[in-house]
Amino acid sequence: MDAELPTTAQVRRLLDEQLPAGLRDLAGAPVRFAARGWDNAVFRVGEDRAARLPLRAAAVPLLAAELRWTAEAAAPLVRLGLGVPVPRFAGRPGAGLPWPWALVDWVPGEPVALLPVVRRDRPAADLARALAALHRPAPAGAPHHPRRGVDLDRRLATAPPDWSALARRLGPGTAARLREVVAAGVRAAPWTGPPLWLHGDPHPWNLVHRDGRLSGLVDFGDVCAGDPASDLATAWLSLDARQRAGFRAVVDTAGGHDDAVWVRAAAWAALYTAALAGRPGSWPRFGPVAAHAAAQLTARGGA
Repeated sequence: MDAELPTTAQVRRLLDEQLPAGLRDLAGAPVRFAARGWDNAVFRVGEDRAARLPLRAAAVPLLAAELRWTAEAAAPLVRLGLGVPVPRFAGRPGAGLPWPWALVDWVPGEPVALLPVVRRDRPAADLARALAALHRPAPAGAPHHPRRGVDLDRRLATAPPDWSALARRLGPGTAARLREVVAAGVRAAPWTGPPLWLHGDPHPWNLVHRDGRLSGLVDFGDVCAGDPASDLATAWLSLDARQRAGFRAVVDTAGGHDDAVWVRAAAWAALYTAALAGRPGSWPRFGPVAAHAAAQLTARGGA
């Protein structure tokens, strides 16, 4: 069951009723709606914090993983000077809202999704360095995700793509070509290294820039350990061919990846594109991302 979007008054009540003494400086801070994603609503609290509130039951375990693991997983990003929504408080249901919530650091800036692709050269280089730092072996207790960082055949079994929806949005020829990209990824050699820390969802709406430089990564709701190919799919979701070549060079130098990683990454990008097309209500926001990724994947030499 999905919830209605919380109101600023409800968020204000949660803060007033639940924040501990160490965060009481937020008692009178303004609360402003900031964003609505598939899983969470985000409200800015004052200048430096944000409240993340699940919009559906399926998002609750993701929030729990985010609370437990974001600070550890994203520590290399912080050392690079990038903003990360580090959790500061774990809230409980209240104010008429049925699920737990979190208070996290606010990451200032604008989504890379709103930056024209031709102006993403510097964010692309920054992102390559960020993911190269993030993608390191995770501890034994790190979370695993059924739809991120897993073998592609498992991903297809747990979340089959709606190719018909993609065909309606972008044309049957594009859908057929992306199915071929996925099939190539399934045939590619699987990941045999240790599970690496992953952001889980680094599409361009979750990448933040300031003055044309990557300044942060947000929404660690899918943080997990696994095959880095699912994160590297952002090379098609967020970048053009020239930027992608530079991105790959940096990532390959750091991670020693073989070609199979990138074949799988292209397959993940195709699956994300299909997911964006098939998700009800997502097209106005994510349609440009899906169309860009599809164009990149179907171009000569794109995948």
